[in-house]
Amino acid sequence: MAMLDHGVSAADLETTLSAWLEAGDIDQSTAAAARRLNAQLWEASRREGLLRVLYDTATDLTGIRDVEAVLKAIVRRTRSLIGSDIAYLSLNDYDSGESYVRVTDGATTALFRNIRMPLGEGVLGAVATGEAPAQSADYLMDESKSHLESSDTAVAAEGVRAIMGVPLRAEGKVIGALLVADRHAHLFSSDDIALMESIGTHAAVALENARYFSEMASALTRLDQAQQQNLAHVRALEELSTLDRRLMETLAATGSLPYLLDLLAESLGTPVFLVSPMGEPLAGLASDGDFGSFPALSAAEESAARRAAVHFEIKDKKYTVMSAVAGDQHLASLIVAEQLSTARLAVLERSALVLSVSLLLERTFQDAQYRLQLELIDDLLSPRAEHSAALARRAGQFGLANHLQLVVRVVGVGDDQRQRALSVLRHRFEGAPGIIALHESHLCIIEPVERQDSRPNEAGGAGRTGQSIIDELKRRRITAAVGSSEPITGFARLSAAHTEAHAVLRALQALSRNGEAADRAALGTAGMLLGAMDSPFAGQLLAAQLGPLLAYDERRGTQLVLTAWTFHEYGGATQETADSLHIHANTLRQRLDRIDALIGASWRRGSRSLDIQVALRLWRMKTAGVSSSGS
Repeated sequence: MAMLDHGVSAADLETTLSAWLEAGDIDQSTAAAARRLNAQLWEASRREGLLRVLYDTATDLTGIRDVEAVLKAIVRRTRSLIGSDIAYLSLNDYDSGESYVRVTDGATTALFRNIRMPLGEGVLGAVATGEAPAQSADYLMDESKSHLESSDTAVAAEGVRAIMGVPLRAEGKVIGALLVADRHAHLFSSDDIALMESIGTHAAVALENARYFSEMASALTRLDQAQQQNLAHVRALEELSTLDRRLMETLAATGSLPYLLDLLAESLGTPVFLVSPMGEPLAGLASDGDFGSFPALSAAEESAARRAAVHFEIKDKKYTVMSAVAGDQHLASLIVAEQLSTARLAVLERSALVLSVSLLLERTFQDAQYRLQLELIDDLLSPRAEHSAALARRAGQFGLANHLQLVVRVVGVGDDQRQRALSVLRHRFEGAPGIIALHESHLCIIEPVERQDSRPNEAGGAGRTGQSIIDELKRRRITAAVGSSEPITGFARLSAAHTEAHAVLRALQALSRNGEAADRAALGTAGMLLGAMDSPFAGQLLAAQLGPLLAYDERRGTQLVLTAWTFHEYGGATQETADSLHIHANTLRQRLDRIDALIGASWRRGSRSLDIQVALRLWRMKTAGVSSSGS
């Protein structure tokens, strides 16, 4: 077993087994078992290596944005992984009913590189229909496959004999085929076919992603060209030319939105307001009207659809709205407190274009920052992470350092509200040290302890546990729970701190304390129990305090333990306990009498009630799956 654990070749193992068999140390059944186990270990190792290569391939392919580069990378990787003489990729032309070779690796003749096959014909055409993988051990001699003279000539010129391919599917549609070929006759193994199917799946996704990026780049180029044409037209007008220069200066300034509004108010001679598509003031800017009302929202939507200014009224007061739009997305709206003339509308419309660019730049920057934080959180919280100088530099960009005291917070929120909660908290922590991102199924925050001390209205325990996060989300009607770790120093301890914070969150949820924030200390007795959840003491405590109740529930299918826990949680209030359990008060009294009979009436009050409450909290957390490892 030690040899197998360290890895041994079949030949070396056979030499050792033969010696032991001759010496009579083992029998034939033991030797056979050792051979089978070693073969299984080598196969598992081979599959692990293959999965690692596939993961690297998928990572490489999805990182390429140029369609041509993706195509070349696909066939190059495919040829390398399969070990074939040639790899090639075809794309389907449904207008002509053909699949044509788009890119090759290893092919030497122009004829082969330009093969076109009708869909359903030959190996290439059959695979490109998307029905299933196909192969031929010796294509030119294979009478089971349909042949085309031009393609057979190309195959013969290249010297190809064995061919195998898989279809490429993207978004439910077959877009082509991925194939390999060898210049000697043979059948490809089932493992080769499975590997090709995996590569084909990654390749189709990467190819579609690259195509989308190329289309997006073209769209951005067209948008840029249109903007340059608009600029050329605006420069023809002296007033708009002057405004354009000042708008550009405003756009380059830090915190450009307030400056943009001041410039517009100065140019138009009237107050200007900036609101979201829902009518809420942006960037902390005030508003003097009910811009969330139906007339204002309808006018803003009409402006976004028409790409033009629209007039509306609220309580006999006249306004003009011009929506800032990028593509089909309504980003924000500029509202002027009067109805403008045609000349001044041109100023407002031009300003809306600049506003769109400003908002897109801000959003692009925020998205880039979030991606960096997402990757950084995964690296910092990985228990296998190497905390290198490069990682320290990346963390330093967000105000985190190995020598600082750090705290990890885990925010639990419903699936339907998670993205909204992330948006709210990203805006709240903007510009402050620390990082926040989605991690596994929750939101995770890593921040310096010093930051809590400088935050208003978060002194003492509230600052330690992250109660202000709960308060901020509650203002947006988002219910959450926050588990926090104890302050730690050193990136290497972040993984354990995250486990601790996650365990605290799970304990809060198990104890029905949603809408609260806590660390282990704030959990009280539950916090003390976290460290002993998986210990023998936990089982002994449950057996000593709740054993008769647990046994009774197990035998009768009753809920006496749950009744006792709920009774204590509601401070002994019978009506509230009955309502929570959805039972009649008389039924509750019968259950309480049964509990008294099983463990004695002293469980309700006095010094023993504390022991019972501790045991009930431990039971509640264990039944909810909370453990000291945070799993």
